[in-house]
Amino acid sequence: MKRRNFLMNAGAASALMLPGVSCTEKKPPVHKKAEETIAGMTWKQHREELWSRLFDEYLPFWDHGGYDKKYGGFICNLDKSGVPVDDQKFIWYQGRAVWVYSFLYNHIKKDPKYLEIARKTRDFMVEKMYAGDGKWVELVHRDGRVIKGIEPDSDIYGWLFAANGLAEYYRITGNEEDLSLAKESIWSSVKAYDSPHYRQGTEEEGYRIQGHSMIFLRLLTQLLSYHTDSKLEELLNEHKDRIMNNFYYPELRISNETLHHDYSRIKETEDSTITGHSLETQWMIMDLALRRNDMELYEKARKNFKRYLMMAWDYNFDGYGSESYYVFRDYPLNEVFSIKTMWAHTEILNGCLLIYAHEQSEWAREWYDLTWNYVKDHFCLGTGAWEQAVDRRGRPQSREKWGIDPNRRGNFHQPRFLMMAIMRLNRMLGETGPATGGSGA
Repeated sequence: MKRRNFLMNAGAASALMLPGVSCTEKKPPVHKKAEETIAGMTWKQHREELWSRLFDEYLPFWDHGGYDKKYGGFICNLDKSGVPVDDQKFIWYQGRAVWVYSFLYNHIKKDPKYLEIARKTRDFMVEKMYAGDGKWVELVHRDGRVIKGIEPDSDIYGWLFAANGLAEYYRITGNEEDLSLAKESIWSSVKAYDSPHYRQGTEEEGYRIQGHSMIFLRLLTQLLSYHTDSKLEELLNEHKDRIMNNFYYPELRISNETLHHDYSRIKETEDSTITGHSLETQWMIMDLALRRNDMELYEKARKNFKRYLMMAWDYNFDGYGSESYYVFRDYPLNEVFSIKTMWAHTEILNGCLLIYAHEQSEWAREWYDLTWNYVKDHFCLGTGAWEQAVDRRGRPQSREKWGIDPNRRGNFHQPRFLMMAIMRLNRMLGETGPATGGSGA
């Protein structure tokens, strides 16, 4: 696979957890005006809007068959009503589902049915998809029969998503097996990634990938907020430094998605970036900086986040071009904006709300409003699972050329944004939540 195609494929992965809310914060931010508005309504009204999107639309959608009540686990190739069109279960979506429903139970609403979904999905994943030594089978049938196991081009995203789900589930049960499996998966991922022969679904070997550092960063930020491990702390710092000092290219003020194995730049692609990943990674850095009270790091990441947002926004039709962007090449805007992904727009919302809650930035509020309106107009099309992508004019668009089934429904970015935004607004209002919310991940 050519490097340009690889860059496009890398944009399909995304990542994890709660933006900019530290479990060490003792008090929510103090705001002077209770009548402050966002998204054209009061903070409380917007929180209620997001609550309804989560509980009245998203969660019921998966009851039509996406969640497998018989075996546990999630099927993600569904028609628009939520009925499965096949019986395949990907490790990405099992690990993500364990995280979503565990987080939902831990921080938003302690309903036993959410804990049961997390438990049954966790059990299916561990019993049917764990291959030992921290590695996970990529794809199975509904009953667990293997379709695709561990192959030379297997990537570590699925292993890390499994670890992330197990880590959040561990917070509920305290079961040391879950923590042990999560750690084994992390260190197995490190070993695979550090091999000069590592291939992430491509013919090329040994690439370093910003998306991988992003997942390590967010997973470890969450895990280390409630569990002490000095080696994992070192790993977190390593990937934080890789993101800010290796992937970031100061001369062009962009973050490259791929580097050589020694973290040197690839000459043919040094002017390129995956804007969605780069933007997403920077709000995760901002969150880590706030947890550590490192305001110099926060400011660097905030400036990067703002730049990446403004450089890839479609000022003619609105929406965000979240895939390959080239600084110097003759690369038509129609191609930059040909695919506008739902996941990237939720990352804009995550980052803007983080900034707004921290510093009441009018700029961040305005961009949040603009992006939320775009999401409602173009991705929320009457079903519980939002459209995965649209074209430049906002019409639903398949991502088959990225190897993604046109029936794929996301079970991670949408609920993650909704839950995190509800928690963020709770804290802005000085409340713990409409139900049994929490103060941080």
